[in-house]
Amino acid sequence: MKAKNLIIIFVLSVLFYSCSKDNSTQPIQPVTKGVFVINEGLYQQNNSEITFYDPSTDQTITNFYSSKNGKIIGDNANSMYIFDKKGFVAVDGSNKIEVIDLENGQSLGIIDLGQNGSPREIFILNSNRGFVTSFSKNKVIEFNPSTLSVIREIPVGNYPEGLAYANNKLFVANSDLGNGNTVSVIDLNSNSVIKTITVGTNPRFVNLSNDGRIIIGCSGDWFNLSKLGGYYFINPVNLTITDSIILSYHPQDLALAKDNILYYINDKGIGKINLNTKNVDTVFIDGMAINDIYGIAYSIAFDEINQKLYIGNPKNFTQNGEVKIYDRDGNFIKKFETKINPGAIYFYR
Repeated sequence: MKAKNLIIIFVLSVLFYSCSKDNSTQPIQPVTKGVFVINEGLYQQNNSEITFYDPSTDQTITNFYSSKNGKIIGDNANSMYIFDKKGFVAVDGSNKIEVIDLENGQSLGIIDLGQNGSPREIFILNSNRGFVTSFSKNKVIEFNPSTLSVIREIPVGNYPEGLAYANNKLFVANSDLGNGNTVSVIDLNSNSVIKTITVGTNPRFVNLSNDGRIIIGCSGDWFNLSKLGGYYFINPVNLTITDSIILSYHPQDLALAKDNILYYINDKGIGKINLNTKNVDTVFIDGMAINDIYGIAYSIAFDEINQKLYIGNPKNFTQNGEVKIYDRDGNFIKKFETKINPGAIYFYR
């Protein structure tokens, strides 16, 4: 789950910190079949769920996984990677990756990551090589997406979260429970860390920019406000930082449009950055318009085909949430219901 800085809910953030979020490793995927939402549920309550929404019919199945399988997916599902018409779902509290057929919703099995497996973010290179950050093991675990077996564990920094792929390398954000400031670079030929890059405080989100650079999202220090967060840009060839945008209000997950507009979650709601000009609009959509209880947005995704923003609203973190849809001018269009804590949103072809 995403940590929040508002004092009145910081305790909630600590309680739910084992959840992660994010859709930060997914490439842009147009909506032609539907939208999947990964709902984290409540910590140690074993009530995660997947919601499916069809924009063409406005139909929603809030309990997509359990209605198809007659069981709960597990504890603290927090991200998904779409590969070969399958959804690989990181279920943090259950120490597994659940694999589902996205065409019919049926479970295809699990990848058991063992005690303290704690999966956060997934990347799949091909049918033989997949990778997931293991938050509690301080490792990236390689698995085979076809046989659903673990291949190896690669040590990285403390409490890794986001990861992304470029130039035959993995870039891993080491959050260190908010105290970290490094990115581990794994070479996939040697299966080892070849460089550690220093970035801002609390790196948690990783994405790939339209020009092929790695974007590292750092949320900053929740207690020392002088340690600001921001986005750092890494050249995946020479492994150097090429640029950075330092931001207040604890920047978090992001959604990137092809015209280089970056939408991001912060403490005030949704911000917007023009990466061509580096112009920043800190409050593009006010948080209270998204969530009238705490003013908190919980997840974000951008539909490139229909030019719409999808934003998760956790409400009070204990009741069913919702996803709100906005146009690119920040105007509200509609919403659909989800289960508890909609932490990640994905568009399926």
